[in-house]
Amino acid sequence: MAAPQPALEGRVAFVTGAARGQGRAYAVRLAREGADVIVSDICAPVSDTIPYIAATSEDLAETVRLIEAEGRKALAREVDIRDDAAVRGLVADGIEQFGRLDIMVANAGVLSWGRVWELTDDQWNTVIDVNLTGTWRTLRAVIPAMIDAGNGGSIIVIS
Repeated sequence: MAAPQPALEGRVAFVTGAARGQGRAYAVRLAREGADVIVSDICAPVSDTIPYIAATSEDLAETVRLIEAEGRKALAREVDIRDDAAVRGLVADGIEQFGRLDIMVANAGVLSWGRVWELTDDQWNTVIDVNLTGTWRTLRAVIPAMIDAGNGGSIIVIS
């Protein structure tokens, strides 16, 4: 009897914020399940208001290595999801390379903590710009491609 085909064989997923942590875990799991994966991360500080160390190019390269270790293909790019043209370009390049897009995991996000009444406008605006507006830009780039393909699709937004 033949081995069962992985659940996502022939599918393509796109994961934002994939250089480390949850994003990396999602990307690797999707690859393990048979999907080729488009991965992105800013790989740089988002703002002076974000108080922790950003992911690096090396982190994103490690995610690619782990995807490929699962026997899948990866397309990786350092993209700020606040950059509409860059997000749209990555989606277009991913579809050109893989021929389709089936799964979107909008994982990229930032956190600036403190007591709500003490947050500065810059802290608040950075979080909203990345977590809300950047996610919207990503979905806006992905959804038409999924509709045009006529294959259905899955969109997962991490919040």
